[in-house]
Amino acid sequence: MTWAIHGVSLLSHDFAAAERFFGAAIGLGRPHALHPRTIAFDHGTARLRLQMPRRHLARLGGELVAQAGARHVAIEVDDLHRIVTNLDRAAIGHVEADDASPESPAVCTIDPALNIVVFRQRVAPASRPADQGGWFIHHVNLEAQDVREAVGFYTEIAGMAEGRWQAPAERGDFSIDPALLAVLPTRDDGNGGDNSGLHIIRADPGFALRNNFAHNPSIGGHPAICVPDVRAVKARLEAAGVLVSDAGVYAMAGMHQIYAFDPSGNMIEVNQVV
Repeated sequence: MTWAIHGVSLLSHDFAAAERFFGAAIGLGRPHALHPRTIAFDHGTARLRLQMPRRHLARLGGELVAQAGARHVAIEVDDLHRIVTNLDRAAIGHVEADDASPESPAVCTIDPALNIVVFRQRVAPASRPADQGGWFIHHVNLEAQDVREAVGFYTEIAGMAEGRWQAPAERGDFSIDPALLAVLPTRDDGNGGDNSGLHIIRADPGFALRNNFAHNPSIGGHPAICVPDVRAVKARLEAAGVLVSDAGVYAMAGMHQIYAFDPSGNMIEVNQVV
């Protein structure tokens, strides 16, 4: 099974502030409207979607249900039918994604860690992020209480392969024990390549304190956007008054990482191959 990160969807309460943060400071360009309550930043095959939250509450049986699905990762696959068959066989619920079409069928489901994921049928030849130039989504970090259970979902249901975490020689103070941190790489070299893909991590409350960060990237999940010049992004963010944790090369070999919160409180990683 070959796959790629099609995009990430986040909640946003202020599109003008989001455009200043993502468009001007991080350098993703100008967004376009998908719907009155949804905008997107696109580059090549990469998409960052921002959706205005809805005040929606409903009762389903004995449960109260609020808005779900606005925050998710979308994964492009070459055999959606196989994944749907596996979901059905495992009795895992799924629904048609809200933007599915006959040309681009997609299903929305939930992994064992309660992360929402959309699987979408690939309709165009796969392209490597490095071929796109500019920016691309390098990885999406997903929090899981049971990392191995979550990895099992993506390997057994989605047909992904687990890789080995590629850490720098002098890494930060965190564990790469596969029970606490795993990588499902988009590259098929068998060892995780540049760690691009999905990261599954167990929340580590002391992560930020031990590494002297203002942000804790192990909690809550986050997308990671790869840019040509991470130092320039940091300078623009700080000039705009945004608090930035500059991690340097500490977690992934050859990758300079910084962290910040967007105007709606979503944690965002920006990185650069160095």
